[in-house]
Amino acid sequence: MNSAVNLDEVNRELYARNAELAARNKTLSLLRKIDDITLTALETGDMTRKIAGVLAKEFYYPFVAVAVRERSGRKLIWQSVACLDRSARLCHISGDWKPIPLTKIKNACVRCLRTSRPAVVERVSDVIGESVTAQTVALIERAGEIKDTLLFPLSADKSVIGILVVGLNRRATELSRYERDTFSSLLNLVTIAIQKAQTYSSLLETTLKLRSANRKLKELDALKTEFLSIATHQLRTPLAVTKGYIAMLEGGMLGKLNPKQKQTVRTVEQSNEQLILLVNHLLDLTRIESGRLQVRPEPVVAQELITWTVDFLRPRALEKHLTLDAKLSTVPPVMADPEKLKEVLMNLIDNALKYTEAGGVTISLDLADGRARISVKDTGYGLTASDKARMFEMFSTGSASKHVKTTSGVGLYVCRKILEAMGGDIMAESKGKGRGSTFTVTLPLVQSKS
Repeated sequence: MNSAVNLDEVNRELYARNAELAARNKTLSLLRKIDDITLTALETGDMTRKIAGVLAKEFYYPFVAVAVRERSGRKLIWQSVACLDRSARLCHISGDWKPIPLTKIKNACVRCLRTSRPAVVERVSDVIGESVTAQTVALIERAGEIKDTLLFPLSADKSVIGILVVGLNRRATELSRYERDTFSSLLNLVTIAIQKAQTYSSLLETTLKLRSANRKLKELDALKTEFLSIATHQLRTPLAVTKGYIAMLEGGMLGKLNPKQKQTVRTVEQSNEQLILLVNHLLDLTRIESGRLQVRPEPVVAQELITWTVDFLRPRALEKHLTLDAKLSTVPPVMADPEKLKEVLMNLIDNALKYTEAGGVTISLDLADGRARISVKDTGYGLTASDKARMFEMFSTGSASKHVKTTSGVGLYVCRKILEAMGGDIMAESKGKGRGSTFTVTLPLVQSKS
């Protein structure tokens, strides 16, 4: 007799264990399905729609819906609805499903969101009454024979991002252990899935905005380049004419000039050359930006070009009571575009004079590591570590620019690009603020044919 009782107890225990194991396997299988959905669906609406559909199908729930908190935090938006009775066409979110303002504190979803606690309500109208017509509410209740509606808050980082709504055709107290276990495991998974989808949507939106902004920036950049090109070309003609008249005045073709007039003409010539240099920089800038910068290297005697530039700029040094010296060693010809190299030298020496208030500027030429080396050394304001780091960037001006009247911020950038195109290089050195600076240019020598 005792053995029969013991056998019955063992059988009951085995049955209970098997039922529990079956429930756990079923829960794991469902969670695996939902996990697959989260891996393949990226958009919030698509993901929640599939999750709601799986829940409705798995448990024969007549009504499953997911509402997500709007980004602004002012209302709940219905992302998906799944109904077993598809003939009622209630499973599709449309314009009829209006968002629920979070000010509607009598709404069950809003209360669930505010308290962050699960809830059970009897009337479907308490859940979706603000979103659909009374007729739609009645259809859902009748078609699904809904007796209780479960509301689960989807919480992340101490805030509720949405609500999972489940309509039951029985009382909530009749939920099986399998269902309770499933909901316990499901909520975190659904919350993470929604967060992932929202992050993806946000990234996609940001990417589209950035692409649009980048496209507009490129259009503006093209317009800027075109404007600079047109403007500088238009400036070149009057500057060339002015240069021609200056040459005629200096040559005495328009009459003999007295010393004061010669000095005035010389000042005009220097100002005109500065404008020509600026226009050339702007033209080169537009060509660099559009990939059309061209250099025509040929053998150039660097000593002659440096001497001409120094002689031309010496009057400007004298005006500021500065010395301007050249210490030139004899070096073989360099491979360079003579006009472009002249533009570089004019810029470097002019900058040195501009940023020096006392002392002077020294230009040297020698050989270093099989290349010609041109150094422009001044006793001016000097460079800070920050200046040196961005000295050759476009539109960059040094900390000492506040001491000079005019600076475009493009000269050194253009110089670097020109030198690189000719196989040369440029670097800046300084012992610090107020201790002068040295700009060093290196250029390739003409290769001997032997």
